[in-house]
Amino acid sequence: MENPASPRRPAAEEGGGGGGGGAAEAARVLLALAFLYGAMSLLAYRVIHMRHVAPLGPDAPPAEFSEGRVLQHLRRLTVDIPGRQEGNPGLEAAAQYIKGQLDGLAARAGPEYRIEVEETLVSGSFSMIFLRHRVTLTYRNHKNIVMRISSNVSEDEDLSFMVNGHFDSPLGSPGAADCGSCVASMLELSRLIIDSGWVPSQPVIFLFNGAEELFLLGSHGFITTHKWNSTIGAFINIEASGSGGADLVCQSGPGSWPSRIYAQTAKYPMANSVAQDMFGIIPGDTDYRIFAEDITNIPGLDIIFVLGGYFYHTSYDTVENLFPGSIQARGENLFNLVKAFTNSSMLLKWNKQSSEAARAKVDDLRAIFFDYLTWFMVFYSRDFSLVLHSLPVAIFVLAPLFLKFPNITLKSWSLTVVDLVRGMLLHTFGVILAIFIPAVAAAVRLLFTKNAMNWFAHPYLAFFMFVPTSLAGLFIPRIIWGLSEEAHFWGAFGLYSLITLVSSEHL
Repeated sequence: MENPASPRRPAAEEGGGGGGGGAAEAARVLLALAFLYGAMSLLAYRVIHMRHVAPLGPDAPPAEFSEGRVLQHLRRLTVDIPGRQEGNPGLEAAAQYIKGQLDGLAARAGPEYRIEVEETLVSGSFSMIFLRHRVTLTYRNHKNIVMRISSNVSEDEDLSFMVNGHFDSPLGSPGAADCGSCVASMLELSRLIIDSGWVPSQPVIFLFNGAEELFLLGSHGFITTHKWNSTIGAFINIEASGSGGADLVCQSGPGSWPSRIYAQTAKYPMANSVAQDMFGIIPGDTDYRIFAEDITNIPGLDIIFVLGGYFYHTSYDTVENLFPGSIQARGENLFNLVKAFTNSSMLLKWNKQSSEAARAKVDDLRAIFFDYLTWFMVFYSRDFSLVLHSLPVAIFVLAPLFLKFPNITLKSWSLTVVDLVRGMLLHTFGVILAIFIPAVAAAVRLLFTKNAMNWFAHPYLAFFMFVPTSLAGLFIPRIIWGLSEEAHFWGAFGLYSLITLVSSEHL
């Protein structure tokens, strides 16, 4: 029973400290979130820079792929042999170094192998669309080095798998990443096949082409004139638009089975199907275009180093600026992929289809896939994606009913629908501003500095240049035209659900 004489405590005291306790709790939550996001950012940074991959040294066991041995080849190609451009003596010296290494492998291969090494000069002509303009090219006497590894019972007509990389480099650049790292990795991979004792069930062709920087001439010459061109059932093209990091699958196809094999096989999967949609807006091309699109439609993968783009095609593309661990991850992935492709039933199944219509029945659709921090891949078909990506749209459509349940009336339902649509339109406007305002800020910045691209080489500058202005653009409509939190949340949910569904429809 309450004592009427006892004074009643203030409400603040009953609440255990009132506003002070709530502020302290909020501060703890913010600190915890800051720590969580910091840890996640650090983890993502280490993963995309391949810090979790330990590179093996030159003295690694012969049955292992070694980044150290790759770097030995790379120093010969970029330091001892300068100037790997067409017309420079360095390009011929690089070709002879590659051929000498391959001849040495062929000489010591066991009797269970059939090793063929060829030096070929290619000539031809073709037209292509580049940057929305038609370019017609005629070329003569560009050098390719080709190696074919097969079993001692293989025939010349046997279906084969190809790995392609170019040994020429752009003007003014040592070309350590682009693409000395590619051909040096291929030399180590070819050595590994022989020294590991693994005999491929189908022949493996290594194409070291000497004219990629000149409008993909080396790959065109090979695929149109070489005696093995009609035997290739699938391929991997390795490239570099940076100094390492994620070795991203940027293009795949025709069909989804090459990317499916990658998802099932790669030790450090680095792939995202969105990359293929974005690749078309980049002002550049790779040999993948020649093999899979323009000249033939051979199924394949286009795998590219994408970090450190500020070194790309510059004098800073040196061995010292490569990201440690990147080549090791690439090599281990490639060895697994070569094994998987040569043993795949799809390699034979696809090649047996004599027409494009027949091939379409086998596998004509791109899939949706993405990796999670190089640990594993999520992969599903386009048909499944239509069902999966329709679910959020269905939830958005039914949201007005859920939000007003059980007191649903026609008026309340209509008002809720209008609020959610307004929230979606407002968020759409915010997204547009989040793109437009950083672009305007970057243009205005050019009026005050001559260093137009210094942010590209310094990620923290890019963060402070683009992230705050982008967030400002995203939140301006929300501040000016205030809606309920419910409308903002469901509007954004509906917008991204529709974008996801439309994107899957157009794959």
